[in-house]
Amino acid sequence: MRIYAHRGVSAHLPENTLPAFSRASELGVDGIELDVHLSADLLPMVIHDDTADRTTNGRGSITEFTSSQLGRLDAGDGQGVPTLAQVLELAAGKLRVNIELKDAASADAVAAAAAAVPGLDWFASSANWLALARLRHIRPEAMIYPLCVGRLEKLGAMLAGDGIQEQFTGRGLMAAIDFALAHGAEGLSIWENGLDAVDVAAIHSAGLQAWAWTVNDPARARELAAIGVDALCTDDPELIQRAVAGAAPATLETVAGDA
Repeated sequence: MRIYAHRGVSAHLPENTLPAFSRASELGVDGIELDVHLSADLLPMVIHDDTADRTTNGRGSITEFTSSQLGRLDAGDGQGVPTLAQVLELAAGKLRVNIELKDAASADAVAAAAAAVPGLDWFASSANWLALARLRHIRPEAMIYPLCVGRLEKLGAMLAGDGIQEQFTGRGLMAAIDFALAHGAEGLSIWENGLDAVDVAAIHSAGLQAWAWTVNDPARARELAAIGVDALCTDDPELIQRAVAGAAPATLETVAGDA
């Protein structure tokens, strides 16, 4: 099972900063996950929220700051908000990069930034499936992973309790599979809560990869490896590396049989 560092090694270093991504490379993980918003001068910047408030010493919408202004903010330990280009240069030839698109407006800028880095291995994920459709329109060769939750009828109260129900309305497992097949996706990026062998078998049966987020519990990581999840995203990749070391990946036939 492949391991991706969620916003870099965000359990120990400021999220979505260059040191957090550099540490992921040092650990030898398979890849990194990051988030993109456009600055006032329309450059893709690596930051999760649409405001600077939570993760930096700035205040206000990301779209109100130029890229240079964002770079001068303190995103933790004196680190500025990096440009996507900076992170992609760091990762090229070392790490596969999952670029999470927050809106369709960023698709063109992300495609341009990725095209400018030789040797880059990347894909895009998003809960905004229009953003992924836009990316595939302008870059048909780009790999995409629609973000989704599991089977909505099963998750019910769990979704409401986690506060993400509205974001994923209509974006359950089967809808995501349909979208993925219609738009040539490589796989699904799926919430780990409630994910089980039946879900993984359905994803694999459609010829898609199952990529789970965000897994920080070692026991749960081992469970996901056992049911055939292809990759997971974690805040603490070193902890999860140790947890799943030596775990034999399940075959599609094994998962389907268990289901």
